[in-house]
Amino acid sequence: MLPRTPLHRWLAVAFFLLLAFWFHPTFTGEFTEPGVPYSSNGVDDLSYVKKLLNDHKVGPEIEYASRTVRYVPDMRERKLITEVDQELFPTSFKNITITKESVLPAGTIVDLHIKQSPRPDQVDVSDMIFAASTTYGRFTDPNTSPIKEWTRWLTDGNGQSNGAGLILALFDTTSENLAKAAKSLEDAGINATVLPSSNELDMAGRYVDLVQMMYNHPTRPNRKYLVLIDDDTFFPCISNFRKTLSRYNPDKPYYIGTFTERADWLINNRAPFAYGGGGIVLTTPSAKQIVEAPCLAKNNETGKYILDSDQGDRLLYNCLTAHSSLTLTYLPTLHQHDEFGDPSGIYESGQLFHSIHHFKSWHKATPERTHVVADACGEECVFQRFQFKDDFIISNGYSVAHYPQGIDFDPLQMEQTFDWGNHDAGEAGAEVVFSYYFGSLRKSLAKTGRKQSWEILGSRKEGDGRVKQVYLKRWSDERWYKDGKTPIVADDPRDSVVVLTWIP
Repeated sequence: MLPRTPLHRWLAVAFFLLLAFWFHPTFTGEFTEPGVPYSSNGVDDLSYVKKLLNDHKVGPEIEYASRTVRYVPDMRERKLITEVDQELFPTSFKNITITKESVLPAGTIVDLHIKQSPRPDQVDVSDMIFAASTTYGRFTDPNTSPIKEWTRWLTDGNGQSNGAGLILALFDTTSENLAKAAKSLEDAGINATVLPSSNELDMAGRYVDLVQMMYNHPTRPNRKYLVLIDDDTFFPCISNFRKTLSRYNPDKPYYIGTFTERADWLINNRAPFAYGGGGIVLTTPSAKQIVEAPCLAKNNETGKYILDSDQGDRLLYNCLTAHSSLTLTYLPTLHQHDEFGDPSGIYESGQLFHSIHHFKSWHKATPERTHVVADACGEECVFQRFQFKDDFIISNGYSVAHYPQGIDFDPLQMEQTFDWGNHDAGEAGAEVVFSYYFGSLRKSLAKTGRKQSWEILGSRKEGDGRVKQVYLKRWSDERWYKDGKTPIVADDPRDSVVVLTWIP
């Protein structure tokens, strides 16, 4: 053994410090090898980021920042917003040429405390069955196909069903197309039955006819809740949704759903019916009443339904009102999402959504990208918000927003980024028609220079409990400049990229 001389002691100290600075140059007490992001099984996330940016015509010159997020599931409740006593980006963004990088600049670790909730591979909703009616064209069109979204909430994320059943009714199609659709769903791991819709029924009738398809399905005796959906309905927290439904005894008749967010439409329709895009939940006794009632009977002279309506959800309500004593059990965590334009105010509100809708038409969002983070921190951390000392707010899976002049507003109030599209609210105005549902809305910060936002571009699972998210802010997005005045190309502006890596 060597004698413990002062020289050896100093050499040992120097060796320790060398190791410390090699594995964590920022020396904050966490040990990460510089430039090597968290991944699993040798996954090369740099190639993933490079390809993602190239596919979306971003770069190669970009502004870049990253952070590694370690989620700590020790919270008793899911908060609308969690304040974090750290900066999200303690070092400034870097200008890099992504094609010339061999490794990505590493982000130090920040701990975020969350409520524990199941990941997709821990979900069992085998006592639920869903039903949707659409066309083969919509089902196969890349712009409208629901397969990517359905895979997120109808499977375990690994190619196997989470137990839920799905009935897909296709209108005006062929046996060959029915078989192709069934094969596509099977390949995705979705437990689906594909059936033809009746050619004798219009869209409203085909919607109501889904009830008898679920009621007569061979697995129905094993199902407690029968759910009508549109082909663009998405359930971010399917396990929590199922847990919420347990309040309602499946042996009793229930008709469960939500209203439109537009108070003027609710009043004009003069009927408190469940709007179908948010999802309508029936129990077996209520489905039985619908199946046995003449919901689709027509007037011989006019050819119209006796319970007249050109909308399926309203026709269903008319039938229940005429032939049963059932009224709506209101569940506001289901969302119809009857808003147009920029939806960021909704998705950045921190709410726990049991359903979302219209994200491919009335507004644009990519919940199949957003939801991937559930593979790490669980389904309830999807859309969850975290506010940092440097005035950044993560809306998990949707955006990373920065408020360069400070957060001097109430983040518990929803930002009114959306509008009513071509469906004018008349004298009431958007603030009134939406505030009845969402509460008082704060003014939009678009084109004020007071907000910048990086929106989700892509995400993927990189191992057990690990997910990488890539967020993008395009330099040409006029929302993030005062009065919408974007820089000129001669100034060589860069798109900005944020990468967050979630680890256990």
